[in-house]
Amino acid sequence: MQWWAWLIIWVVLVLALLGTVALLGYRLFRKLMAAYRELALLNDKVATLMATVEQLEPDVPERAIAVGYPEVARRHDARSSRRQEAKEARRQARLTRGRLLVSPESLEHLRKWADNVR
Repeated sequence: MQWWAWLIIWVVLVLALLGTVALLGYRLFRKLMAAYRELALLNDKVATLMATVEQLEPDVPERAIAVGYPEVARRHDARSSRRQEAKEARRQARLTRGRLLVSPESLEHLRKWADNVR
């Protein structure tokens, strides 16, 4: 093989290497810029959270010993009655749904649906 053929082969190989390195560098640059944009968005979200961190802190209840037994007992009874009312409302909703499911109109509809499914 002639010396200039080897020169052409090596020039093509070096150009291919430089092209590959340039392509990989460009892709890496694009990924870094995307990561930078996401980091900026995250920084904005963290800044928003830090600005409202005091509003996010839970309220510290008063000490029961300082409030006194009658107030603590009243709060406990009020909380218990609210829970009991919510429990009764859920029970009534379940009973209403159950009555709707077993009403004669719905049973006929369910039987027709079951016959069509088979």
